[in-house]
This record gives sequence, C-alpha cells and structure tokens, in this order.
Amino acid sequence: MIVSPFTVIGGALAGLGLVVTARGILPGRPDLKDVLARMDASRLENLEPARHTAPAATPLEKAGAALLRSVGEGTLRLSRQELELVGRSPAAHLGRKIALALYGLLLPMVCVTLAAVVGFPLPFAIPAVVSLGLAVVFWFAPDLQLKQQAVEAKEDFRYAIKAYLRLVQLERAADAAPTQALKRAADVGDGWVFTKIRDTITRAELEGISPWEGLKRLSVELDVPELGAPADIIAIAGEEGAAVGDSLGAQARSLSGALVTAAKTAANKASEKMVMPVAVLVMLMTVYVGYPALARIMAS
Repeated sequence: MIVSPFTVIGGALAGLGLVVTARGILPGRPDLKDVLARMDASRLENLEPARHTAPAATPLEKAGAALLRSVGEGTLRLSRQELELVGRSPAAHLGRKIALALYGLLLPMVCVTLAAVVGFPLPFAIPAVVSLGLAVVFWFAPDLQLKQQAVEAKEDFRYAIKAYLRLVQLERAADAAPTQALKRAADVGDGWVFTKIRDTITRAELEGISPWEGLKRLSVELDVPELGAPADIIAIAGEEGAAVGDSLGAQARSLSGALVTAAKTAANKASEKMVMPVAVLVMLMTVYVGYPALARIMAS
C-alpha cells in the first residue's frame, strides 16, 4: 500500500500540534545553563536588557523566540560565540532555521502541485521521507552558513585589531593614560569591531574592572587571542607604569605579518583548486582541436 505524502505530512503536523499543546500545559523544566546565565551579572545581556526583552521585529524572530523559550538554548545547542561574532540574535537564527525547514518540508508537495496544475503530472509519487529529509537538511543549512560567516568575521576582527593597536600606540605616544588610550583609540573607528570594543570598555567601567580586563574577557568569549595579547601589554602599562609603545608596535607588526601569511596561504589554496579544472579544460580543447586532424590522417 502506497501512503500519500499529504497524509504523512498531515499526520506529522497533527502530532507536532499535540506535542506543542502538551508542552504548553505541562510545567517546563528550567534549563540550568539559562538559569546560571541570568544569574551571571557580568554578561552583556544583563547590562543591556532592552536588547533581549524588546519584541521581535519579524514573525520569524517571534517564532524563533517562542521556540527558544519553550525548548531552551542548551537543548538547541546554539553557538553563542559564532552568533556574537556575526551580530545575530539566537531568535533570528532560529527563525531562519524554522523558515528553511518548512521550505524543505513543503517543496516536494509544491512541485507536485504545480506540475499537476500546468498539465504535466508526475508519473511517480514522491515519498514523504523526501520531504522530511529536505526539512532536516534545510534545518542545518543555516548552521553551516553561520560557521562560514563566523570565520570571515574573525578575519575582519584581526584586521581591525591591527589598526586598533596602531591607534593605541599613537595615543600612548601622545602621553595618554592607558585607560584613555584604549577609549580614544576605540572612539576613532566606526566599524562593528570598534563598536564591540567600545561596548566592552563601557561594560568594564560599569562592572568596576579595568578596560584591559574587559578586552581580555572579550578575546576569550570570541576566541580571538590577537586581542588578548595587547590587553596584557596595556595591563603592564596600567599596573606598573611601563612604556609599552614599542611592544604595541611589535605586536601590530607581528599581527600584520600573520595576516599576510594567512592571505598568501588562502591564495595558494585557491590556485591549487584551479589546477584540476584548468587541466581538464586543456585536455578537452586538445581533443577538440586535434581529433579532426587525427581522423583525416587515419582515413587517408
């Protein structure tokens, strides 16, 4: 017996509705990670509550926020580090995952319906497992995209840190105090990295800690060690009064050399990937040009 995909999808949606209803009736068990995060007063969301308590702007963000409240961030295993790097909220990311999963679930059914409407019905039935498989694939697609965007954001962060080191070095050369040098250098730039640094310094002031400690924590949260090293250098200047201008310059030159090396490595990898397509193209052109002449020779 062949089961219609519409029947399977309808049953799946009905089961999902029952699960959501039971979830809303029964008391939920709080996620330990979320509870500890709310108790941690050093987290940015507790210092900026409007950022997280504001109503979602789009229906997708509302759907993602509802799923986040009902399931919990720990269960969904969202990468907060990558989301912070790309500047995306967990609700927006979940909303995108939900939309793509529904798209993958309904895509085969839409294709079958359109083919029947235009007068070319498909001679075979699309199993419901295809819809479920596409839904799973599209559910994880935003995670792969997020990883790639996080890698690119880290690269942008390193380039901005190089400029930030130079600016701090100039401020220190102008006899600015360590705290003033960090704040003035961050006020110069208008990119998202400099905005992140300014927010970190402001948060450190609200918490009553030194700015370099805040930058050190930011480097750990975002996994960008290039920001942790200059924070240690500035800490020496702030705590011991040492002259660190030359050390900042050396750190900037070292980071610049590392970025150039990484760019050359990426360029070499891209060139190596093009070797095989170019070789295949040359072989095809050789056969295309040489075969007629070879055929005439063999015929004569």
